[in-house]
Amino acid sequence: MAKTIQCCGQDLDCNEFTNTCPTCGADYNWNGIRLAPREQWGAETGETAEEILSYNAMTVEELLDEEGR
Repeated sequence: MAKTIQCCGQDLDCNEFTNTCPTCGADYNWNGIRLAPREQWGAETGETAEEILSYNAMTVEELLDEEGR
């Protein structure tokens, strides 16, 4: 079951790896925790925001396999 949070006075279902508020553009993880601004993404891993957002299309099994590499 997806976690639902409030952002900008609206419900936001956090059912993806990354969930974005359509009003203000704030990003949240699957557990409803607000993420750092996108310009800071990948600073430690070298990943781009586009690579990180592509994880939304992956299954849990694929994510775990990717993590093991």
